[in-house]
Formats: sequence, structure tokens, C-alpha cells
Amino acid sequence: MKNKSYDKLVLFVAYLLLLLTITLFSSCTKDGLLFPNKDIEMNIDTRLPIDVNGYSHFKLYSTTTQNIHTISGSITSNGRVPDNPREKVEWESSHYWTLKQGESIGTIYRRTWRGLGWQIVDSIKVVNLKQSQVPTINSATYNSADGSINTVIAPMWNMRGDTMTIVARSNGVVKVERIILK
Repeated sequence: MKNKSYDKLVLFVAYLLLLLTITLFSSCTKDGLLFPNKDIEMNIDTRLPIDVNGYSHFKLYSTTTQNIHTISGSITSNGRVPDNPREKVEWESSHYWTLKQGESIGTIYRRTWRGLGWQIVDSIKVVNLKQSQVPTINSATYNSADGSINTVIAPMWNMRGDTMTIVARSNGVVKVERIILK
């Protein structure tokens, strides 16, 4: 008799635990208990002069190569700097340029030390094997230990006069900046 009531008690506790587990997991959503809500705050700083309309202005300096510029910002998650894991920020730009098949990408130089300086021994031209679109912005970054985020834009001279739109995304937060290329 004692064993029968003990078995019933164990079975009752097992059913109760199963019921609680099912209730707990069925009430969870993506943003619930298993995946806590993140209150993301993100700021973007183009580090460029801004006009009265809020547009940044980037003066292009090279007519032959990409014009490199760093865009910065900061990100917090629930009021803290994200550290484990760090937050990924995805970047997009309205502009691309095309690298055509057969175009020279660059030159690799082999040098040797000749006592007082380097001497070029030989060189190899690197040629693009197929046509491809090249984005004008790095596509993803993660925040630094201090919460800063950085990416690089690299528009070409033939984009001068255009307005480049930059989009930054992280966990549903979207920031948009517009840069006039001068």
C-alpha cells in the first residue's frame, strides 16, 4: 500500500512539472524569457560638416581611386555597452561601383633589401577575373569595448554630385544618414 501511494505521488509531481514546463514554454515568444528584450540605442556620426537640412557633406579628394572616410557612432543595449556578445551592426549604402572583367586591381611588388634600401625585383599585375559590384561601405561591424561602432565609406569620383544614403541596422533599430558627395 505504501509503495502505491508513493508511486502516485511521484507520478503527480512528474505531471505537475510537465504541466508547468509546457505552460512556461508555450507562453514564451521570441522576445520573451528565452530571448530577453533588448532596448538598443544607436547613434551615427558621419564626422562631416552638416547643413541646415541635416545632410552631411563629403568633399571627394581623389579623381582616380576610392575616397576613404570613416563613419562612427555608438551603441548600447539596455543602457549598457554590449560586451558578451557584442552587437552586430549591418550597414548599407545606396551606391556601388563596378569592377569590370580584365581591369587591373593592383600590382604586387617583390622587393629585396640591398644594404641601404629596398630594391624592386619584379612585379605582378593583379587582374579582375569577372565583373563585380563593389559596395561603397563595409557591410558589417561589431561594437568596440567602449560601445563605439565604426565603418568606412569609399565613394568614387564619378559619384560626385550624388547624395549617398547610409543605413545602419541592429536588432530592429534603423538609422539613416544622407551624405552629399562634393
